[in-house]
Amino acid sequence: MVSRQLLVIVFLAGTAFAQERWDHRGSVGLLTGVGVEGRTSIGVMQSDSGARLLPEVGGTLALSERWHLKLAGRLALLGPQVGVMILAGVRSTYGQRFKTFFDLDASVNAVPLFTIGPRVAFGVQYELAEIVGAFASAGVNFGVGPAGARLGFELMIGLQFRSYLLE
Repeated sequence: MVSRQLLVIVFLAGTAFAQERWDHRGSVGLLTGVGVEGRTSIGVMQSDSGARLLPEVGGTLALSERWHLKLAGRLALLGPQVGVMILAGVRSTYGQRFKTFFDLDASVNAVPLFTIGPRVAFGVQYELAEIVGAFASAGVNFGVGPAGARLGFELMIGLQFRSYLLE
């Protein structure tokens, strides 16, 4: 009986002195977000210009404390045609509970006009808890394809959920 009480006291003392963790080292993450994009796409007998609503779902895999691999999919809604975009690249973060970050991605716009090109975004993230952070970012992407070109400017807000499965 005394040994059980001693174990409980040791466990509670250890958790009382544990510090909160704000790094992402060893984490696997889920990105969810929504944003708006102002875009201009010009192609052979096609165009797609205007503002679009961008829901996004993706994932991250921490390579180190600051670097993450990132893969995400987006839809472009509220236009004449639903657009589909895939992003693959890296995210680099700097800071503790309040972080700044940049994304450097390859962007594949599949519909309505097929283009491939770079995407760069800068943002801030505040860690709400050890396993979830809220972020806001602004970015630009450019793409070219066999039938035309596209340029987009975006604002995005979202959440990053994390699990430390790989640590």
